[in-house]
Amino acid sequence: MQTASSARLRRIRRSTVRWLLIAAGALLVTLLVGSAVVRLYTEVLWYSALGQAGALWTRITTQLVVRAVTGAIGAALVLVNLLHVVRHLGPVHLRRRYGNLEIAEQVPRAHVRIGIFLVSVLAGWWISGIQFGSRASLAVLAWLRSDAWGVSDPLFGNDFSFYVFGLPVLEQFLGYLMLVLVWTTLLAALGYTLLGAIRLRENRLEVDDGPRFHFALLLASFIVVLGVHYWIGRYGVLLNGSGFGGTVGYADVHARLPARSIIALCALFAAGAIVYGATRRNWRPALAASGVLFLASIVGGVIYPAAVQKLQVEPNQLERERMYIDWLIEYTRRGFGLDEIERRPWDPARRASEMQLAGIDWLGDVTLWDRDQLQTAFAEETRRQYYEFSDVDFDRYRSEGSPRHVAIAVREFKRSGLPADRQTWRNIHLAPTYTHGIGAVVTLASEAARGNPVYWLTNADTVERDRLAPADLELSEPRVYFGEGMEEYVVLNPEADTAGRVAPLEAVSTGIQLDSFLRILAFSWRFGDKNLLFSTERDERSRLLFRRPVVQRVRQLAPFLAWDDDAYPVIHRGRIVWFIDGYSSTANFPLSEALPMGTGSTRYLRSSAKALVDAVSGEVTIYSLDPDEPLLATYRRIFPGMVQPLSAMPSELQAHLRYPPALAAAQADKLARFHVTEADVFYSGQSAWQRPVQGSAQAGPYEPLFMMAALPGATRAEFLLSTPFIAADRQTMAGLLLVRNDPQHYGEALLLELPSADVTRGPSQIIALIEQDAGISAQFSLWRSPGVDLQLGQLRVVPLDSAVLHVVPLYLSAAGTALPQLQRVIVSDGVSVNMEPTLAAAIAGLGGGRSVAARATQQPSQPALPAPWAAEALRLQQAADRALRDGDFAAFGRHWSELQELLRRAATEPESPD
Repeated sequence: MQTASSARLRRIRRSTVRWLLIAAGALLVTLLVGSAVVRLYTEVLWYSALGQAGALWTRITTQLVVRAVTGAIGAALVLVNLLHVVRHLGPVHLRRRYGNLEIAEQVPRAHVRIGIFLVSVLAGWWISGIQFGSRASLAVLAWLRSDAWGVSDPLFGNDFSFYVFGLPVLEQFLGYLMLVLVWTTLLAALGYTLLGAIRLRENRLEVDDGPRFHFALLLASFIVVLGVHYWIGRYGVLLNGSGFGGTVGYADVHARLPARSIIALCALFAAGAIVYGATRRNWRPALAASGVLFLASIVGGVIYPAAVQKLQVEPNQLERERMYIDWLIEYTRRGFGLDEIERRPWDPARRASEMQLAGIDWLGDVTLWDRDQLQTAFAEETRRQYYEFSDVDFDRYRSEGSPRHVAIAVREFKRSGLPADRQTWRNIHLAPTYTHGIGAVVTLASEAARGNPVYWLTNADTVERDRLAPADLELSEPRVYFGEGMEEYVVLNPEADTAGRVAPLEAVSTGIQLDSFLRILAFSWRFGDKNLLFSTERDERSRLLFRRPVVQRVRQLAPFLAWDDDAYPVIHRGRIVWFIDGYSSTANFPLSEALPMGTGSTRYLRSSAKALVDAVSGEVTIYSLDPDEPLLATYRRIFPGMVQPLSAMPSELQAHLRYPPALAAAQADKLARFHVTEADVFYSGQSAWQRPVQGSAQAGPYEPLFMMAALPGATRAEFLLSTPFIAADRQTMAGLLLVRNDPQHYGEALLLELPSADVTRGPSQIIALIEQDAGISAQFSLWRSPGVDLQLGQLRVVPLDSAVLHVVPLYLSAAGTALPQLQRVIVSDGVSVNMEPTLAAAIAGLGGGRSVAARATQQPSQPALPAPWAAEALRLQQAADRALRDGDFAAFGRHWSELQELLRRAATEPESPD
């Protein structure tokens, strides 16, 4: 009786353990598979809301097909090898114990084969996932759908599409085969070890003849794939060579290429020798061939090319590398579009002070505000701490028939701006006040009123538009649900907000309607947020918004383009629309010098698309800027309907097209060396340029600057993107790159090249000239006293027909307030400098080649200096200090001007007698 009871208890325990294991396994599978299913389901909802569900299914189908094909190849290799292992397997018995009775039950052979089949399929699928993820699978489809690039390399004669589309896929597949062979070998070794065909006896490893031959075949297969890899790798020297710019050079063509061919042949011979040795049980040929392969890899892959480089190239480098330098110059210029830039000699021999500047109307619209100062000023304008301006951008709007340069920033919600006790789940995700940003700020970039920005559009609660602002700036729907920040998801409910307006559920067309429990459950699972599941403040009309940062939004939708990190806003038909620049980029454009980009690099870069995201609805529309660009054209065939022609963009929006500053900076970095087209001059490096540093108080290279200006020889101002160059071995100005932005000339670039013997001062020399001026230096010394922050803005290089004008804004802010004010404008023609409260006054006072101090002696008769004049100077300084402490910059400027005039007169006139 006790024995039966104990047996029953053991059965109950075994049953309990079995069910617990089954439950744990089911939970694990649910978590693993469930998360994937939930993510897929919510992605389908997101893409469908954007009208791009077809693009998602194309990507999913492509990945499934590519992984199925490659996985099948890998599974077949694993299966064939494991079946060979199983041939050595005897009967397999499964032992079961019933009380004190043990029964051995033979496992059917078919069950073993089914187990091996499942292991092979899982191994092939898993390894294919390592090598062929979403991007790699899409690259396979791009290769299959690509057309000829229309350009062939000068060494092998292959069309560039082979390097951009085909070569990466071939290298990926060879890497996949190597990985499969390695894993197959490991699985076979495990199987043979379990069978006892591989054993350790008396500290010696013993391997039976069957497994030894099997491993020989696997090793031979690996070496064959390695040989093919070496053969394909011959084409890689056009991308990763030892010549100039990291591309092909003399040693690559005359040493590495022949060596790789020889190594590939040696690999085939070594593989054959290994199979022969295994068949004949004579390993000497295999060892000899393997030794030859190893020596060929060392000698041909490393020693011989290094010797050719050292003994033949370096003593006669220019002669040996001339042809390859010509290739580097030609294809780098092609890769970055430098060959499309118009080049024009420009000799600013006349000084700006000698020209009739008063007759150039557009000089009045030279920008005087920098991004950093405006961002600080806008932050002060925002009264609520939970709003922020992520960025300040520059654009132009037409006013009274002519374009005006403006700065624009969007007011977005910032979670960290809320007090900690108000950062509740409801406030962040549901509260109507905090689900969105509100409105934008627009100021004139070239004007100031008492040192402050001149606002065309401002205020958060009620939009205030200046009466002089153009009608385009009418903002009837100021809400911002999609911006540069705002990472949190939100749920919009059909109820009135704090302003008494109904949340525009219909307007937010990309919101996902939470009209079923399945959707609510899926998003709760995806976000790991139980509050969304149990919240009662929603109904079937509620809409959920996620992926609200606009750059993240377009990157998810169109990952085949490289998207700019910076979006810029445009006010269009009463609402805000975000523009994001999309680039065609590849690191596989042969013979082009690589440029660091993000976490990788690129050898080819084009501004090929613009994405527009509605700040209210979240709708995304992508427009093609160049329908013939090969990369974008390929993906347009893969995703038909996703990218629209530029002609489909409304003309009002086309008027706000801007050339990407990031692309202009990249082109400038390449142009600094590759403006030279002769190999001899390029090799010497004597004509190399560089971007200047931004200024005395700013680090880093000069950032491309938007400005309203006329091209030399033209009279009408247009919206230009400007980047100056200085000679690399000195600070004198060498060139000026201007990129046009108006729709009819969008993307046209002009490089103004100064004569090599020209001594036009560069930006850093202009800053030094300003600092050295006696009158300005004295003012700077007083302004830089404790309690005052003086900032020089980015220097503007303004091109004129035969002269260059430098403009530097000066900002002051008092202690206790971060609000900067535009207090002075400094202008220079490269010889003279002048500082005045306004740009017009500064330009008017710049004349005759006389410095500021020298001009003081030419003023008409003035009253005698007070006696003693030093006491009067002290009084004026004290008055200026009091005004500055009080934040009264107008009074400060008045007292300071009087003090400046007093000091000038004291320096040039004798004191009046007592």
